[in-house]
Amino acid sequence: MANLRTEQLTQSVRTFSGKPVVRRTLIGLLAFIVLLGLFGFFALPGIIKSQAEQIITEKLHRQTTIGKVEVNPYAMRLTIHDMKLMEPEGDVTFASFEKLMVNVSYKSLLRFAPVIEQVQLSTPYVHLVRKDAASTNIDDIIELISSQPPSPEPARFSAFNIEIDKGHIELDDKTAQTKHEITDLKLGVPFISSLPSQVEVYVEPLLSANVNGSPMLIKGKAHPFADPVNAVVDLNLDDVDLTDYLKYVPGTPHFKLPSAKLDVHLTADFRQEKEKAPALLISGSIKLKALQLNDQNDKSIVKLPELAVTLNEAKVLSERFEIAKLEINGVEADIARNANGQFNFDNLLTPPAPSKTAAANKPDSAPAAPVPASTETTEKAAASTPAPDSTTASAAAPAKTQPKTPAAFTLALGELTINDAALRYSDAQGERPVNASIEKFNLAVSKVEVDTGKKAVTIEEVSSNQAGFDLQQGKPRSNAAPAKKTTGTDTPAKAASKANDAPYTVDISKIAISNWSARLEDRSLPKTAITTIDPLTLSLQNLSTKANARGQLDLKAAVNKNGQLSVNGSVGMTPLHTDLALDFKSVDIMQLQPYFTDQVNILLTRADVSGKGKLQIDQGKGDALIGGFKGDLTVGNLATIDKLSSNDFLRWKSLYFGGMDVRLAPFALSIDQVSLSDFFARIIIDPTGRINLQDVKRSETVGQKSVTEETKPATPNPPLASSKTVVLPPPTKAASDIPPIKIKKLTLQGGQIRFTDNFIKPNYTANLMKFGGTVSGLSSDPNSNANVDLKGQVNSAPLAIAGSVNPLKGDLTLDLKAEVHGMELAPLSPYSGRYIGYGIEKGKLSFEVAYKIQDRVLSAQNRLILEQLTLGNKIENSTAGDLPVNFALALLRDRNGVIDINLPIGGSLDDLQFSIGGIIVKVIVNLITKAVTAPFALIGSLFGGGEELSNLEFAVGRANIDDTGESKLKSMAKMLTDRPALKLEITGRSDPETDREGLKQASIDRKVRALKLKDMVSRGQSGDLDSLTITPQEYPALLKRVYSAEKFPKPRNMIGLQKDLPVDEMEKLMVTNTTVSDDDLTALANRRAQVVKDWLLQTGKVPEDRLFILASKSGAGAAKEGTASAKASRVDFSLK
Repeated sequence: MANLRTEQLTQSVRTFSGKPVVRRTLIGLLAFIVLLGLFGFFALPGIIKSQAEQIITEKLHRQTTIGKVEVNPYAMRLTIHDMKLMEPEGDVTFASFEKLMVNVSYKSLLRFAPVIEQVQLSTPYVHLVRKDAASTNIDDIIELISSQPPSPEPARFSAFNIEIDKGHIELDDKTAQTKHEITDLKLGVPFISSLPSQVEVYVEPLLSANVNGSPMLIKGKAHPFADPVNAVVDLNLDDVDLTDYLKYVPGTPHFKLPSAKLDVHLTADFRQEKEKAPALLISGSIKLKALQLNDQNDKSIVKLPELAVTLNEAKVLSERFEIAKLEINGVEADIARNANGQFNFDNLLTPPAPSKTAAANKPDSAPAAPVPASTETTEKAAASTPAPDSTTASAAAPAKTQPKTPAAFTLALGELTINDAALRYSDAQGERPVNASIEKFNLAVSKVEVDTGKKAVTIEEVSSNQAGFDLQQGKPRSNAAPAKKTTGTDTPAKAASKANDAPYTVDISKIAISNWSARLEDRSLPKTAITTIDPLTLSLQNLSTKANARGQLDLKAAVNKNGQLSVNGSVGMTPLHTDLALDFKSVDIMQLQPYFTDQVNILLTRADVSGKGKLQIDQGKGDALIGGFKGDLTVGNLATIDKLSSNDFLRWKSLYFGGMDVRLAPFALSIDQVSLSDFFARIIIDPTGRINLQDVKRSETVGQKSVTEETKPATPNPPLASSKTVVLPPPTKAASDIPPIKIKKLTLQGGQIRFTDNFIKPNYTANLMKFGGTVSGLSSDPNSNANVDLKGQVNSAPLAIAGSVNPLKGDLTLDLKAEVHGMELAPLSPYSGRYIGYGIEKGKLSFEVAYKIQDRVLSAQNRLILEQLTLGNKIENSTAGDLPVNFALALLRDRNGVIDINLPIGGSLDDLQFSIGGIIVKVIVNLITKAVTAPFALIGSLFGGGEELSNLEFAVGRANIDDTGESKLKSMAKMLTDRPALKLEITGRSDPETDREGLKQASIDRKVRALKLKDMVSRGQSGDLDSLTITPQEYPALLKRVYSAEKFPKPRNMIGLQKDLPVDEMEKLMVTNTTVSDDDLTALANRRAQVVKDWLLQTGKVPEDRLFILASKSGAGAAKEGTASAKASRVDFSLK
């Protein structure tokens, strides 16, 4: 069946072809094909070559040559070899290629439009020249193309499988004096079509090249004429050297860019559907590397090893732009401001000068000098501007000056990390330069969103686990100019716009800071104040700038090494609000000393502060702060010394304020309890009635002054007078001016006060020991009085003070009684010798006083009782004259041998008169004529060892009890305990020869210790003068400094400079030039006696009423039992 059909078809063809018309048509068609081939293969290439060379040369004005043209008319393929275009003015090649092949599809005949199956361009080359800022070597070509009339309809064509291989582009930038080169250019375009076509596509979208040696790769897929339009492009750039393009920055750069490289790995996905907004999704990463930005002097401003931006389908064309991650590694920024207020990043770039056309067309250009417009220009401008409607002119005019409101958008950042950053800032403007830095700074921020429409910034978390902050404030500059005030240059319209702009709100869900440290140095002071915080931990929850928003704060820090600080509670920013729990322990406040040391005469050697409570502060009307602090506060371990003498001035173990309530606006203070424990104070009243506490603050006229050494009057003290007038200053404040102050209870414990009164004649010195008690109910209320109950010891004698007082009201009010029993009188011997002509060998004093001040009127009662008073020999040449002392004693002594005196005093505080009722001078002396000596021989016969207990030897110049002496005192205490009927008399002695030299050496030793203590304090260390040790290694250097400070003449060399001497020679000279008086020897003997008595009282537990100190002696004295071979530096004992 099949063979039959084949034979039928063959027969039909033979019949059709055998017809004459058909035969002639086939022969003609064959001849056309043969002729076409002959024309295409042999004639057309020459025609194309000659015509192309001629037309291109004429049109482009560039000599054009073509090596060879090949045409395959049957395959519809054109191939051009070795085409070259020269520059118009020379022999330089402008453009060339080795081979161009274009293969046209037969479908072009059916579409009536070109359909190109394949385009291949091999080894193309282009040479571009930028002659100046406004001209290139292709300006004529661009002008030629732009001058062509536009096509009335879009071009209908299809081109597929476009490939460029081994491309090479050179750019010679004459303006920037640099050259750029693109090599290994490879381009692959799958298709460009405005017609539907079925041509096979086998070329992938591709663009790759080396740009100035940096590889670049772009790959993608595109459907530009499909619906929906879709294109995906991959862009890859590696190690692009940005310094090559610095010269293309518009304007004049005033900075240096030694290095900067860029990596780009992005994928762009463009989508466009009909009647829908286009979408552009970008993903990938951008990395800036090895950035180094310097100023003109090649000083670093920013060093950035790496900045990486990661995008995850960021929607560029939408109202929300998302950045997945921003990472900054190792950045170092150095920001500086000079004395004129200019930052080092100001004016890094001078903008290019605007062209005349641009300047003329810009309505709000910079404030340049006005240029008068010509009449013609003005008329043209008026003609081209439509006249405003009369009803809208006023409203429209200001609107023209307002900038257009930018479209609102949202910027989202998934994660920001900063690793190992260093930020440094220096400010030389103003009176005090400032330097600040943050080193080894790490920061992580997550989920940041900025909504420009809502003017809102939200952050989920900010954390930093390491940083070191350093802040330094420099010393004042003598020629510093005052800071310049910024003068606004905004136009009224801009100023109104700013006033109406609402501020952005910021919400941060969490802030976490850990392992931070801070060092704050204030070098503006004579001595640098340093505060350290290490470590610092901070946590903030729900921090917001929204109105009445509240966040939670938790802070912990170590302050100045040993101090601990804890703060937690709620905080608010708009308005200001704090409700915080504070807890701080042992915070060293020595670092505050430089702020006041030049204003006081004392030196703080140690102190710390601790506290716990609630701090509540709110912003009230007019920015006033309301609220206050409730809690406890302790100032502990405080110690101060006199700057001149290095003597102790004030110290305590603890000053505690319990139940504090401090209120602001208006100020009010309430304290439940104030406790002062283990304290010491040195109080001196000078002959003018001025207390040394008033001299703590340095006077501008007097300068530095001692607060622990007694001020001697310029003239000798006059004899006792019958009266003395004292004028006291009026009250400084009225009662209504004193803020509400209330202290429920003041407790004193373990106090020691060394008090000297040089105002009262005779002068009086007392040691208040074991001083303590309570003062309750202190208040500034004028109708209230505080109850006083204080106890202590005055020179080992019991002291009691009780009554009421109100020192906080405008006028002092008090009603006090004080009692002292059994105070030793021997230390007052210098005064008794001066005023009555006799020294005091022995005696005890008791007194009871009552002072009352009401309405600034003083009334006082003084009762003095003297027991067992023993006078020494009459002192010749005494200022007391020939007073009938013995007669007076006989007259005043009662039958029990006790003298009892009452001294009433009264008068106004404004003009105080001391009147002694009935008796101008009432001196009572308890005289006992029986001299008592200790029968140690009898004691020795009873107990054994009696002779060796008759005295206690001391090291020359010292009053310290050694081990041997302590052993003797133990035996003495045991003896007195066993014989309760015995009383012990103690006599201090000094050797005029050996003790004088010993006191000199002791003086040198104390000066060396004082110098070392000052050095320790200057380094922020604390210490105690008496317990300070000097090592043999540091002694020579300290001694040399003390020796240099001495005022006596010192050996000098031939040119007049002070000689360096060995230690022994310096000591010898200092000893030689140190003066020790007889009074100093007497004081040494007194100290020896007091030390022995204190040991027997406190350690030996001997009752105080059985111990008596006798007047000190000089020399060895007459030989007695047990003293024949004893040193003169001793204490003698006698029993009664």
